[in-house]
Amino acid sequence: MPYRRLPKTDQARIRTLTMALKSNVRDGIFMNVLTFDTYHRVEEFLARFSREVAEYRKCVVEQSSKRGNLKYEAALKRARMYVSHFIQVLSMSIVRGEIARSKRSYYGLPQDEDSVPNLFSESAVLEWGHRAIEGERRRQAEGGVPIYNPTMGRMSVEYEIFKEMYERQRHLGQRTAETLQNIAAMRPEADAIILEVWGQIEKAFSNYPPEERIKKCATFGVIYYTRTDRKKKDVKND
Repeated sequence: MPYRRLPKTDQARIRTLTMALKSNVRDGIFMNVLTFDTYHRVEEFLARFSREVAEYRKCVVEQSSKRGNLKYEAALKRARMYVSHFIQVLSMSIVRGEIARSKRSYYGLPQDEDSVPNLFSESAVLEWGHRAIEGERRRQAEGGVPIYNPTMGRMSVEYEIFKEMYERQRHLGQRTAETLQNIAAMRPEADAIILEVWGQIEKAFSNYPPEERIKKCATFGVIYYTRTDRKKKDVKND
């Protein structure tokens, strides 16, 4: 005996509801299989649900884009290199006596060593890039000679390029999480609407013979599966 089973994926939910709407209007005529209120409830919900699913898929594609990731990795590599080189040149200038060791505090660096901070993580590149820029501005504002090769301006360009891409990726991550959360919250409503729709469809064809009724309902999007008689199957296998 065939039985109904709700769609398991979001795309399947969308297909099921879309099929119900399309089947209920033929040649511009409302078929009255669904009530007018149910039809418009499905139409409104389907628009919202489809929009969230499409947005989620778009965000995932953008986040996983190979080309985008290569650009991002290249920007991170250049920003890390310029921040590192700038701090190294600062340290060498201090060792040569061209800049007072006390000025290291302007950059958030300890005064008693000349090492470069660990720039392995993205957040470290952003943090130390910002500190280097602000420290150099402060030192130059007091009359200090600018550091060259790289200059603060050149480092700032690479830093800002990476920062902009980082913020975009972070925003995409947040948007992806938000849309996924929205979709998850809408799934119970989607399933409830599908059950309501299927109930009205089956009621509309309740007077048809079983086999014809199932075929009619299936054309309106009702999903049927056939149960396997395990006992008969076991006997056959013996």
